[in-house]
Amino acid sequence: MINRSACITGLFAVFWSTNALAACPEPPSNDFADAATTLFNCSSSRPLIGGEGEPKFQVHYDFPQQLPDTSTLPWLAIDPFDDPGGYMLSILHYATRVNARPDIDWRIQDNTEESWCDAPWFQDLREPLHGMTSERWSRPKELHALQTDWERNWAVGIYNDVACYGVGQIWDDPTFPKTKDFAFADGALGVKMLFTTASPSEVPFLTGSKEWQVAANDDGSIITMRMLQLDISVKDKRSPNGWFFGTFMYDATQPGDNPYERLVPVGLIWGSDPDLTMSAYLSKAAVPEESWVNPKVAERFYSLPRHNLGLNGRANGPVDNPLSACITCHQQALDWGRAVLPNTPAAAEAAQLLPNVPSDPFDEEAAKAYFINIGSDSPVPGAQSLDYTLQLAKGMAAFRTWVIKNYPDHAASTTDIPPYPFKEDAPEKMVQSLSVTAGGHRFDQEQTDPSSQGMFSR
Repeated sequence: MINRSACITGLFAVFWSTNALAACPEPPSNDFADAATTLFNCSSSRPLIGGEGEPKFQVHYDFPQQLPDTSTLPWLAIDPFDDPGGYMLSILHYATRVNARPDIDWRIQDNTEESWCDAPWFQDLREPLHGMTSERWSRPKELHALQTDWERNWAVGIYNDVACYGVGQIWDDPTFPKTKDFAFADGALGVKMLFTTASPSEVPFLTGSKEWQVAANDDGSIITMRMLQLDISVKDKRSPNGWFFGTFMYDATQPGDNPYERLVPVGLIWGSDPDLTMSAYLSKAAVPEESWVNPKVAERFYSLPRHNLGLNGRANGPVDNPLSACITCHQQALDWGRAVLPNTPAAAEAAQLLPNVPSDPFDEEAAKAYFINIGSDSPVPGAQSLDYTLQLAKGMAAFRTWVIKNYPDHAASTTDIPPYPFKEDAPEKMVQSLSVTAGGHRFDQEQTDPSSQGMFSR
């Protein structure tokens, strides 16, 4: 096993406010390899106010050197099409058996019975207590009729040993990620817990849910958040696109001795249902054929403005964009082989090549461009697929942006795939246009409508 979670001591500071200091360790030199490795190993550069006595998040890279045995994975014994709920619950039990124990509480570095890992290059986005990152915000009345305010959502994701083997194939060398021909092995699993600022008075089904103190404010101050949702993504050759994506939600009305026993399956999805247009849904009563949604959960949302969890009844989570669907968003994960900087012609072209969630669900041309099935192909011919894993894609983009902003001479030597040939390419102009700040090692975060913010917005 390789464990690169230990950071060297020192100070590589970024000032967020006058009250708090955020820091990654200082590299031993200005050499590219030293700087890249130091940031790779950094857990969080975000500030913290308070939290005395609270354990801090520690990034954990447990990358097996050989592909783990997958023959005993419990969900393999269950048909996901005949028993989607049972399939999902078997994965939930697998993920929570040790990680959810009070002595572990999802601090995977303390799980000595199993091998789990984090995705690299989120140090500037992970808050320092639990390693959570900001997700899409929930609009008023998206979660419950009593919800009157925008609610913030944060999440933490981890990967099982099969997935960690794949992550390690990319990041064996922190200075030279290798994505050529990348694909996860069957049995790779990602698990993401999502917490919300919503209170039980606004969202009654959150009563009694698990609470965490999260350093979610920009100045590092702490707020209380409650577990609302748990997502799973599993590589399984029985899916026509290679993956199943599933979502659970916490439900206070369910029996259980702890919050995890009150997580109920919301839905499971294995395709985008490209032919499920708005006109077919409204005039022909068409329904999704490539996802399953728990009807008892769906009933909760029919009377809300969102009506469905995903567009036209596709599977999606309560926190997620009701105009989208789980697998459709995640299939856009790729590596351009180069940085794509904001507000450049390359960024504009990339947005055209990877269409966003249609803002108008009645725009059937836009919907058909977004709701597609790609199997194991890259979502953009000529770019490298990262196999439906957005954390890999976002982390890779962060690394490539940091390289071009700080060590541009190394940009070409830190990729094993050809840089994508955007039509209007002027990298030297893009580098010159960058604004240099004290936090030059930070990577850019696009500021948009908060309902679409977050590294994993769906």
